Amino acid sequence: MKRKIALGPGAASLILIVVILSLCMLSMLMQIGSRNDVSLASRGTEMISRVYDMFSRSEKRLAKLDAYLVRCQAGQKDMEEYLDLVRDNLPEGYVMEGDTITWLDLLEKRVLTCTVRLLPPGETPRTEWVVHTFEEPSAVQATGEEEVFPE
Repeated sequence: MKRKIALGPGAASLILIVVILSLCMLSMLMQIGSRNDVSLASRGTEMISRVYDMFSRSEKRLAKLDAYLVRCQAGQKDMEEYLDLVRDNLPEGYVMEGDTITWLDLLEKRVLTCTVRLLPPGETPRTEWVVHTFEEPSAVQATGEEEVFPE
């Protein structure tokens, strides 16, 4: 006994409706995914430009510090006198420990830590980078620098 399966006009319409609904769902999912991709890309672009702005700001602060060091070096030959003069008149926002100067910049919940070592008077360049890192505040607090730049 063979059975004959016959599809009427109603079954074909039903299959067509299911196919159309499936295509509509897939297109909606693709639209949602592409909108999320655009949002993620724009947030990434914004964050990257802000990070580059922060690094640019740190380089400008280094240039400001360098101009200050040029004024302090005038006539100085002894390293100890030079360090004392720099320490006594250091601009606001900089912290000096020994022969290193540190400053911090904040970006949301991250910190750019910049540390330079002072070279002896008369040398060019006047400083050399020791630390130039972008990190989470928990790493900065672990080093005990939270009093330098409180939240």
